[in-house]
Amino acid sequence: MKNAFKWLLIAGAVMAMLALWSGFALWHGVQEFLMEPGVSFSINGESIDIEGLREWGAAPWYEVLFGMLVAGLVVCLVLPLVLVFSIGLPILLTVLILGGLAVGLLSLGGLLFSPLIVVALLLWLVFRNKRRASPGATQGSPSNASRT
Repeated sequence: MKNAFKWLLIAGAVMAMLALWSGFALWHGVQEFLMEPGVSFSINGESIDIEGLREWGAAPWYEVLFGMLVAGLVVCLVLPLVLVFSIGLPILLTVLILGGLAVGLLSLGGLLFSPLIVVALLLWLVFRNKRRASPGATQGSPSNASRT
């Protein structure tokens, strides 16, 4: 099992490096594409101005850093909390309610059928087999073998 976790960790690290490399290659490709003259985007017939993006230092470093921090906060904190409170909490409440309902029904059944349970216990105590067969009684005993 330790080997499986080790291989999964290695595979995860390799996939993270590949994702980082492919993201860098994609960003570099987009930058090269935007640098070419005559490139324009149009959505619903309206042209989008990308002249500001063609300059390498268009956005200050602190704006980029702030945007990356906000995106990291959303991915690492907000998304797990949303998943826990939107999926985990309703499932937990449902299980607790159904468990409480089951305990209540078992308690009610025990209360209603307690006279029958007491009668069944008393009958079992009266009619049980008090004489238990010893392990040697089923096989031939040595005293019987010496008589023959």
